[in-house]
Amino acid sequence: MIDFEKCARPGTCDVCGRKTKVAVCASTMGPISHAYCQKCLSAGAEPYNFMAAYIACAGKWPDDISQETQARVRQLLAFHQKTEAEFSKDIAAIQSAYD
Repeated sequence: MIDFEKCARPGTCDVCGRKTKVAVCASTMGPISHAYCQKCLSAGAEPYNFMAAYIACAGKWPDDISQETQARVRQLLAFHQKTEAEFSKDIAAIQSAYD
């Protein structure tokens, strides 16, 4: 685990949008880095819109998504206080933009 205080700089958290100290770290959902505040980093959270785009590129939710990734996404949906119905609608909107 990183020493947050050592790495943190003033910025905006990509997950929750708070202006606070953030550390830029690798995402758990693809080859990209995001700025995380200490709360979001500790929670293992990911930006909602990025997660939706990541899953939309992988296929149909949840049918084409591995059980492990489904479980991870459901944890993140709880963190973001989103329902699976909202998530499915958001994924469909992303996918329809590319049809």
